[in-house]
Formats: sequence, structure tokens, C-alpha cells
Amino acid sequence: MVKRYYCDYCDRSFPYSVEARKKHINGYQHQKLWTLHYNQFKTAREKLQEELGKEKCRRFYSGQECSFGNACIYSHSTVGDLNILKEEVYRENEAKRCSKLQSERGDSSEPSLEKWIFKKLEGGEADTKFSIHDETEWESHFKNPQGMQSVASLPPSLIPPTPDSLLECNFQDWG
Repeated sequence: MVKRYYCDYCDRSFPYSVEARKKHINGYQHQKLWTLHYNQFKTAREKLQEELGKEKCRRFYSGQECSFGNACIYSHSTVGDLNILKEEVYRENEAKRCSKLQSERGDSSEPSLEKWIFKKLEGGEADTKFSIHDETEWESHFKNPQGMQSVASLPPSLIPPTPDSLLECNFQDWG
């Protein structure tokens, strides 16, 4: 029995041989489908750089129909299309900037564990203080429900944190 080569991009198979595989991979249909597949994963910045690097298609811009369509090696993008891509690049950059951690953005105010706990547990009221070093307050806020306390071997994600374990964490090394 002859081994067969299956191409995921083209959804077709053929008897495997080095020559047949090379011929298929260098073929127009495979190249077109491969490009269409990987273009969907490109960022707006990559698409814009690619379009700006291409020459304009003479047939397309003279009003004639380009027989290559989307597979044309020249650019079919209009000024409006380029402006839309530029807006997408701007939105991507803003989303990246907003998703960065506070320390990566260069904000000078370093978040502290005590501020976070105070904000979460006390609702941000200024008249109450919560110290992470007070064990009785800590245990009253961070304890498992009644049903979970009787379980002998809890996974690490369900074991309540201790003040010492949180203070020993180096948050800049995470991720």
C-alpha cells in the first residue's frame, strides 16, 4: 500500500513522493490557500506594513478587473482601506497599553497588598484599618466554608493564604 500525503490547507491527498509533495507545495492553489489561512492570524500592524510595502496594481487602479483578485501580489487597497487599517492599529496599540500591568506602564504608585485587602474587604472606608499581621482578623476574612474545612487534602488553590505566604511573594516575577 502506498503512503498518502494529506494537505490540510487544500483538503486533498495524493500519493506521497518527494517530487509530488514539492510540486503540490509550490502550486498556485496551495500557495493561495496557505496565504488565506495565515492572513487571518495577522495583526492589523502586520497587514498595514504589508500593504504599504506593495506596489499598486495597475489593472485595478486603471478601472479594469484584476484577474488575480485577492491573490494578486500588488496592492488593491484604497485610501479608505488604509485609513481603516490605521485605526485598527491604533486600537490594537491602545488595547495593549491598557492591558499592561501598572508596573509595566511606568506608573509611579506601586500597589500594596494592604491597600488591596483594605479596598476589597472594607469597601474603601477610611475609618477602618486592616492589618495583614493580625491573625484573628485574617482568619475571620480568609477561611474556607464549613463543608471545605473537613476535607483532608485540599488542592493548593483552595487553601487559604497566610499573611506570611503573601508577603513572601515576589509579584514582579509572575507571568
